[in-house]
This record gives sequence, structure tokens and C-alpha cells, in this order.
Amino acid sequence: MDAVTSLRNDSNDRSVPARSRDLGWWGVLPPICRQSQRWWLPLSDTALVALSHALATGHGDWQKPSPPAVKRVLTALGQDPPLLLFALLHWPGDDFVSATELAEWLLGAAAELFSGGQWILSAPSITDQQQRQWSRLMARSGSLAPNQWLQHAADWLQVAGPDVDADWIASLPAVIWDDQLGATASKNDCENSGPIDGSVLLQQIARLRMRDRITEHSLSALAEKRKNAAAKQLAYGLSHEINNPLANISARAQQLARDESDPARSRSLDQIVQQVYRAHEMIAGLMFFANPPTAELETVDLNGLIDEAADEFRRLADQVDIRLFDETLVQPALAVVDRNMMLEAVRVLVRNAMEAVGGGGTVVISIESSVDQAENPQWLIHVADSGPGLSSEATRHAFDPFYSGREAGRGLGLGLCRAYRVAKLHDATIRLSAGLAGCVATIAINRPR
Repeated sequence: MDAVTSLRNDSNDRSVPARSRDLGWWGVLPPICRQSQRWWLPLSDTALVALSHALATGHGDWQKPSPPAVKRVLTALGQDPPLLLFALLHWPGDDFVSATELAEWLLGAAAELFSGGQWILSAPSITDQQQRQWSRLMARSGSLAPNQWLQHAADWLQVAGPDVDADWIASLPAVIWDDQLGATASKNDCENSGPIDGSVLLQQIARLRMRDRITEHSLSALAEKRKNAAAKQLAYGLSHEINNPLANISARAQQLARDESDPARSRSLDQIVQQVYRAHEMIAGLMFFANPPTAELETVDLNGLIDEAADEFRRLADQVDIRLFDETLVQPALAVVDRNMMLEAVRVLVRNAMEAVGGGGTVVISIESSVDQAENPQWLIHVADSGPGLSSEATRHAFDPFYSGREAGRGLGLGLCRAYRVAKLHDATIRLSAGLAGCVATIAINRPR
């Protein structure tokens, strides 16, 4: 009977605690993949704390990781058989490796090994029985030197994986323990430092996250500033260099249309004029995004604004067989806004929705009362359509004036950028919520208290 079979026969021993935290396991490490097969090793508290400490306190240059980070991982390799086995199974180098070199390599590869999300999604559900088997193997390893752990590598892998080829295990590199701390650190040393290490780890990760937030905010603000500056420069260039030729094209097409008797040619000339107007509107939209006028604020009932927007598009909706509904509130929906600007923002969303539907679909304009996460009262104006949905990529760039993506039936042009700028001028937010089909655009406007 092999060791694993013996462990399986002992699985009914209730003296072994069943909870993973009691057993010292905090999940699994990324899989070991070979010839379309996968094996899973447990993540111990020793490995978790060591790797998290090292990553949280690192300087970002893992080509030359800091000595304290290397020391911490080196110590964990000498205390934790699954972590040592995991590192050796991924080691890309020669047939032997020093423990310090292995620790340095593991730190350098940690970002790639641990950051991906696919291995988390594909991880199996580890049973209590499997965790008990790992705990028995860990207990048995306590009486062995780290180099002897590899003799039981197959036992570790076969707990949560298929049978292991003996030649594969035999080909694992030998470890030269060049730092005795890694090989001889006692369990008592680990236990004595564990609780405070965990507290310090939590503090370090929190501080790291705070630095990330500050950096992200600064970079986001800088990117927004540069984007607006580029849009402004482009808008002025287009206005001066393109509007004049557009005006000449429009004037010439209208002059030819007046003398044209052929109905087909007359329609073609009308199309030229319409496309000129469209190009002019795009330039005006970019100008508005880059250098908007000052908002003239007044108290407005948003119910009336929604009714007006719906009425403007109702005839066009009937012509293309779109069911257009507006749903307003019984009570006044008062907000302090520039009425013309906000009406234009709603027009943009309705126009975009109707273009997406094309014909034979539905567009609904509605308003509701809500509160944000900070319990601030808001009005939410929704424009929902039954057209094609948006991909996550298009959703992220929907309000970017330099994004020209156009998905099936849905244009992402400067109109949405104009609506975005209106929202910003009113300290409001605008977002798109997309699914497999359909889209909901929402403007969140602060409500007077």
C-alpha cells in the first residue's frame, strides 16, 4: 500500500480538524501544467505571509530584489514543502539551483505566476479529506530535511491531481542550501513571528494600496488634462482649416441643386449638404468638449425636460417603427442645471439609442429618485434601448473623443463626448451599462436637499 492510499484510508479520522484555517491551508497555488494535465498544491499560511510580505515591500525591480525580501522567501522555502516543490516544478534553469537563487527567481516570477485570474477561476474545490492528506504530509515532512521532501513529491501532487510520472519527479533540480537559515529555521521561530508578521503585512498592503490610489488619481488627472488640451488644439485646427472648405462645398451643392431637374441628382446633392452639416456638427461637438461655455444655472423640473426631448424625437421614431416611451414622476424633479445644456445631453443619448435600434425596437426615457454611496440624493435620467449591446472595450472608451470604434449599429462619436462634458459641467456623472443586447445610458444629477 502506498503512502497516498494509506492517507485515503485514514480520511475518516475525526481527530484531525476539518476546517482549512485550522489545517493551515489558505487555498491553492497556481497549477503545475504538463502535457494538458494539471496538479494543484496547497497554499500554506507560511507561504502566504512570506510571499505577500516580499511583494508588498519590494521596490518593483525584481531583477534585483531586496535582500530582506529574498531572506523571507528563502526561509519559507526551507519551511514549506509545497512552496519548494512549486518553485522547483516551475524553475526554468539547470539541474541544480542554490536556494538563494531559487528564492530570487521566485520573486522575479511572482507577478506573472500569481497575478493572472484564470487559474483562480479554474481552481478545483478542495475537500476536507484532501486538506487532511496535505496536513499529514506536512507533519511527516517535519522530521525530514528539505532535500528529502522531493522523495514524496508525487504524494503531494496526487492529492489534487492525476498520477505522476516517476521520471518527471526524478528530473527535478537538486537544491543547494547555501543559507542555513532557509534549511534549519525552526517551527517555533515561525510561530513566534507569525501573529505580528500578519499585522505588519496588513499595514504594509494597506499603505501600498493608498500609494497606488494617490498615483492613479494623479495620473488620471494628468491624462484628462492632456486629453482635453489635445482635443482643444485639434478642435481649433479643424475649425480653421476644415470649416471654410465645408462651407464652400455646401454653398456649391445648394447652388447646383437649385438648377438641377433630375430628381436622382437632386437627392445626391441634398445628401452632400446633409453630410457637410454632419461634419460641421462633429467639429462643433469637439469644440464644445474641449472648450465648453459657462453653464447658466437655474432651477429646472427634469420631468418637463424629458417630455420635451421625447416629443422632439417622436415623429422620427414613428417613421422608423421605433416605440419611444417616456416615463416621468408625479412630483416635480427639481435640479439646478443649465436647461439647454442638459436638454442637449438627453437629446444626444436618445439620438444614440435610436441609431442603435435602427428600426422595429424600443427606446425608453425615464427618471427616478435615488441616493449615491455617500447617501447624497440624486436624480437618475435613464435612456434605455433594445439595440445591440456594447463590448467592455467600447464601454470604457464611449466618452473618449479620440475613440472611433463603431460596433454593429451603434455609433460612438462626439455626441456622447458632448453629453459627457455637460455632465462634468454640472458635477454630475454619466455612464453606460451594456449587456448582451441593449444598452442603458444614465445621467446622475445631484438633487437639492
